[in-house]
Amino acid sequence: MERPFSFLKNPRRLRLLVGFSLGLWIWGAGTLGAIAVDSAIDFKGSIDFHVHSAPDVTARLYDDLELVEKAAQAGMQALVLKNHVTPTADRAVLAHKVVPDIEVYGGVVLNETIGGLNLRAVETMDRLGEGRGKVVWLPTIDAAHHRQTLNHHFGGLRVARYGHLVPEMPEILQYIAAHDLVLGTGHISPAEILTVVPAAKQLGVEKILVTHAMATVPGLNLAQMQAIADQGAFLELTYVNTLMGENATEADHQVWENVSIEAMAAAIQSIGASHFVLSTDLGRALDPSPIDGYQQFLEQLAAAGISEADLYLMSHTNPEKLLQ
Repeated sequence: MERPFSFLKNPRRLRLLVGFSLGLWIWGAGTLGAIAVDSAIDFKGSIDFHVHSAPDVTARLYDDLELVEKAAQAGMQALVLKNHVTPTADRAVLAHKVVPDIEVYGGVVLNETIGGLNLRAVETMDRLGEGRGKVVWLPTIDAAHHRQTLNHHFGGLRVARYGHLVPEMPEILQYIAAHDLVLGTGHISPAEILTVVPAAKQLGVEKILVTHAMATVPGLNLAQMQAIADQGAFLELTYVNTLMGENATEADHQVWENVSIEAMAAAIQSIGASHFVLSTDLGRALDPSPIDGYQQFLEQLAAAGISEADLYLMSHTNPEKLLQ
């Protein structure tokens, strides 16, 4: 019977053992390294340009301070608070004072509760915001296109008719341009977007973000998105649209069409990541938290073939350009 460890005296056996062990170690290290690289989506430092919190007329998962604290703990760089019925710039000022480890911004949505296409509301938001009022969104829930598409109601606010801006819009766009604010297109129609984007550019607006471009509202097709991107506007993709559809947890979201991760990935690959901003548009009580949702968004886009470099561009670099 061979004694224990007697193989160590046999050079050939010893070389085989060492070679096998080294190969096994290298394979294991390579496998673990590959796993680490595949899952290493750079979430820290990301910016959510579209998130909802309480107080609100809709039930929200977190209030402003809870949301900002959790985002700061997760290592996010900035949040942009949005509310359909009230400005958020002043709320952003207070939230940042309480939680200074993360940048917090807000704006105003030009819905009926603040007077619709109301230049005074824009001016007031800008003054109250102390530099944290960054975004002027065109009408959302009160837009004529939103009401007709989702609620099957007539009426509502329009920013353009028959290819021309309505009278209130030029002064609003001029103010946005003069104060280097961001124009968010809200829930207006594709025809209105295709009118307002070049008009805004002509009036000097440098920063334009087309709100959840692939969602039921506005409902842009790929050719329209490409045309808008060619004019220098960013296109927003929001995670909440992947959760919508007839099986949505939130009842209000069941009338929206689902936009799949695969469809978003295809649009990014076709148009180019340099034209996109990733947001969540989360905040409802039954949906994932905005922080978890953002991480899931990045991971699912990565699984759909979007590179880590492109994810970084859309979650860090592009939204940062809008906030500068």
